[in-house]
Amino acid sequence: MKTKPLYQTYLINLDRATDRLELMQKEFEKCEITYERISAVDAKTLDSSTYKIKNKYDRDLVPGEIGCYLSHVKTLKTFLASENDFALVIEDDAILVDNFKSAVEHALSNYEELSNKHKWDVLKLFNGKRKHIKIADVNNKYIIGACGTSIPITTISAIWTRKAAEKFLNKIKTPLPTIQRPIDCDLQHAWEFDLRIYNLLPSLVKPAPVETQIQIDRSLRKSKFPRQIQYELNRLFPKYFYLINHHGFKKFYDSFIVKKNERIS
Repeated sequence: MKTKPLYQTYLINLDRATDRLELMQKEFEKCEITYERISAVDAKTLDSSTYKIKNKYDRDLVPGEIGCYLSHVKTLKTFLASENDFALVIEDDAILVDNFKSAVEHALSNYEELSNKHKWDVLKLFNGKRKHIKIADVNNKYIIGACGTSIPITTISAIWTRKAAEKFLNKIKTPLPTIQRPIDCDLQHAWEFDLRIYNLLPSLVKPAPVETQIQIDRSLRKSKFPRQIQYELNRLFPKYFYLINHHGFKKFYDSFIVKKNERIS
């Protein structure tokens, strides 16, 4: 008989975002999910003595991105202080599918059955319409998959193992959290953290139709083009080496030419 993995659901939510908290309470009630709320780090009250910036992104970071990053760091520290095996981290703008809880628990129950090569560190629950490489079946509806071209640029919802949280925090804490990019972009550089990041497909969440809390000045977008080229060049070879190393060249190549009707969104 399988031992049920211990996991906790963590909701990242700003104290002043009461409307978003109400949204998520309804979503959790719909899916019968209990959760622990993490008071997000507010961009309006950032304390620069509590973190460092070592910018490797294609433009300057904005306070909202820094607050979001530190909120995820705070969540992972809370997780490691618990006795749970997994952390289900959800941002407060997620719409959950009706069978969200069942799909998550199936994926966790099947974790130990995965080969060591395919045991994920982070399992993202939103994939958009990216092409994927099938890793394993979860049940007759869901699979574990890996994006063939790039890790989804989102942190709306994901499951972390304890080992993944430890590796991530150990990498950025020297001794203060050192932020190089927005957190969703940082996790696209999985090779820097020695993380295997997969997806549970089809997606279990979708973004709620709410306004973003991370405000980016238009001038930053306009002035970033030369830096963007350098940014993409710097990660081009490490990214493809990482993908080929994990999946083999054939699966990596096939993910580029997968037929439209074979995509999972």
